[in-house]
Amino acid sequence: MTSSFTRTVRTREREPVLLAGVQLPPETDEGMHNSMEELARLVDTVGGRVVDRTVQKRYAPDPGTFIGRGKAEEIAERIKELGCNLVVFDNELSGGQQENLEQILKARIVDRTGVILDIFAKHARSKEAKRQVEMATLQYVASRLTRRWTHLGRQKGGIGLRGLGEKQIELDRRQIRTRIARLKREVEHSAQDRATQRSHRDKFLRVAIVGYTNAGKSTLMNALTTAEVLVDDQLFATLDSTVRIIDPKTRPPILLSDTVGFIKKLPHTLVASFRSTLQEVIEADLLLHVVDLSSPTYEEEIEVTKTVLEEIGAGSKPRMLVFNKVDQVKDFLLPKLLARRHGAKQVISALNPEDAKRLREAIYEFFEKDMVEMTVIVPYSNTYLQSQVHQFSKVLETRYVDEGVCIKTRIMRADANRLKLADYVLVEENTP
Repeated sequence: MTSSFTRTVRTREREPVLLAGVQLPPETDEGMHNSMEELARLVDTVGGRVVDRTVQKRYAPDPGTFIGRGKAEEIAERIKELGCNLVVFDNELSGGQQENLEQILKARIVDRTGVILDIFAKHARSKEAKRQVEMATLQYVASRLTRRWTHLGRQKGGIGLRGLGEKQIELDRRQIRTRIARLKREVEHSAQDRATQRSHRDKFLRVAIVGYTNAGKSTLMNALTTAEVLVDDQLFATLDSTVRIIDPKTRPPILLSDTVGFIKKLPHTLVASFRSTLQEVIEADLLLHVVDLSSPTYEEEIEVTKTVLEEIGAGSKPRMLVFNKVDQVKDFLLPKLLARRHGAKQVISALNPEDAKRLREAIYEFFEKDMVEMTVIVPYSNTYLQSQVHQFSKVLETRYVDEGVCIKTRIMRADANRLKLADYVLVEENTP
């Protein structure tokens, strides 16, 4: 069955959309403007065409319609003039507010969360990502729209209904709960598989790329490794975590993972659903916090990323700020300003091979600080341990003595402590 969204893409027509936002204290005019600009990009990513926008200042939301009946009637007149049948709100609406607004506006209402969920559904590639998005979407629907579910089931696609409307699913509350429970089991099973995969990588050093959506994380991933991660100038182009080794010749080996981007007002259902994917971030030894330097709101995007990292339990992880897209910035004094304000040493363009090389070396230097030099003697019979020392440490010298293989190496401090405790390994007395 062809959805209405698919038909609009094929004919290069985009659904006309009116944007609406409510500015509540303590948000500033600039902050509201930036939020609406971002909402316009979200709508563009999902296939909409913004034809107008309106912002209302209020001290508190109206309980029934969020914007008040007078403003709602004003918007109703405007969408008649524009021939528009969809209004997207920058704020999160309750199910009752959406229902009341649809009755007044005689148009479809979608809030910011609905648009973000729609983008995630559009970009989900793997089975795991599709399950995570569907679970988050059903939780969103169950808590807000259960009374209007039959109406939604008749929709054939469109912004805010992807993955649900285009399948014409008609579920009651019990069916939604049953489906969510099944998806949770499947996601938990995938999480166990991921945990097993991570356990095989315990001896590797791990670095995770984090940051605001569209900051250039996937481009940087490709530049630092041999990965071929999808790169697209769209919000949330990458949902699935990709793990690659930075340089096979480096000892100890360093794994780099690319993760889903963050955004202001990121739906909590998505954070919860993608928690297993974000486990790569939680268990990383170092976070590369990538910032889009060309964005006019990069300072705010830094704070949003920090907030999400705190929410998922990764706020205390060692973090290296990487200011990306410097090639799109004309202010030559900006790198010095960033160094003074943020202690930023990595101001790069992921498209510049020299910058990628410099960042790669900075990652090596970070781990070098926690490496110690030591000499161990491994029995000849223990060939497995000999291979492990060569694979996971930087071997400086190898000699053969009566007791076994004498290896002088630079090794991570934690691994050195484990070797010292092994009964079958002799550590020379002059070891640091």
